[in-house]
Amino acid sequence: MANLFIDGTKLMYHPDVLAKWLANEEFFPVHAEVSTTSACNHRCILCCVDYLGHKAQHLPREILLDLVRSFARCGVRSFLLAGEGEPLLNQHVAEMIGLAHSLGVDVAVNTNGVCMTPELAKDILDKILWIRFSLQAADPELYGRLHGTSPEDLERVKENIAACTELKRRLRLPVRIGIQQILLPENVDQVLPLASLAKSLDVDYYTVKRHSTHPQNPYSVPENIHEFVGNQFDEAKKLETDSFKALIRYNDFADKCVRTYRQCLGLPFIVQVLADGGLYTCCQHFRMDRFCYGNLYEKSFEDIWKSDRRRQVIQDVIDNVDVSRCMTYCRHHNVNKYLWQLRHPPEHVNFI
Repeated sequence: MANLFIDGTKLMYHPDVLAKWLANEEFFPVHAEVSTTSACNHRCILCCVDYLGHKAQHLPREILLDLVRSFARCGVRSFLLAGEGEPLLNQHVAEMIGLAHSLGVDVAVNTNGVCMTPELAKDILDKILWIRFSLQAADPELYGRLHGTSPEDLERVKENIAACTELKRRLRLPVRIGIQQILLPENVDQVLPLASLAKSLDVDYYTVKRHSTHPQNPYSVPENIHEFVGNQFDEAKKLETDSFKALIRYNDFADKCVRTYRQCLGLPFIVQVLADGGLYTCCQHFRMDRFCYGNLYEKSFEDIWKSDRRRQVIQDVIDNVDVSRCMTYCRHHNVNKYLWQLRHPPEHVNFI
């Protein structure tokens, strides 16, 4: 548990890929985020894809399995089921995860938890490295309002989480199970209640982080939101034991999203696969043709990644996108800070 780290980037642990990047050589991404579906059973007030209108699409079985095989062949090291919808609404996720596990590709899941039933847990919990449940309140009524669903869903999710932790304990599975809160004006008083709930459900950790504001969505969160939690961060940390951690993302809250980099350099390391079959640059540009590398309905993952089109899109972002106007705290933010330092080192680097 002491080695869990989610408050920054782990890109430095891939020196072979970084060496290729520094040498301007071609390589496949380290990580992919896959939206198995754009459908969702919740309508969270903080959802970053509200601007897309929540039109339901599902990636078919054949594309999902071919994608996993491509990841294995190309050396993509991990993928996260998350993205623009609730990934567990796609009926083929268990088979997809099973194939990835058999081929040695690391898998993780972000979910609101409603579909993470005990039956599904038995199918996938031994094949994933971690699963993170999104809970924005421990109070049922507030939970219902923030998640855009029935308050009764909270009890269902709690039961599903408890089933996961019981299975993990009984089978001694290595999977890490966590609960994540995104700090909002509406839930600043829920830090300690959610941390306490997480501990009572026997998960490995509770974590809280900033909200990422998309410029096309009206919902936003004040930069100083963490100043309104009182002593809850400290009280949550007091709940820690050898088997439970409260991971307050202090680096995240200390970062006012001042871009210390002037270009987005991290696109080659992470790819977004959406439910329309498109491969996209990032969350900022979901479903925008200009930022689409290609579509899995037309070409394989390998062919899309090796294409001139993919290179042109990345160069377009580097040359023409003003990163100061991008969504805050995006997936590439910490990656970009690290890469900018590598590309623009200070003087006298040998004096370490």
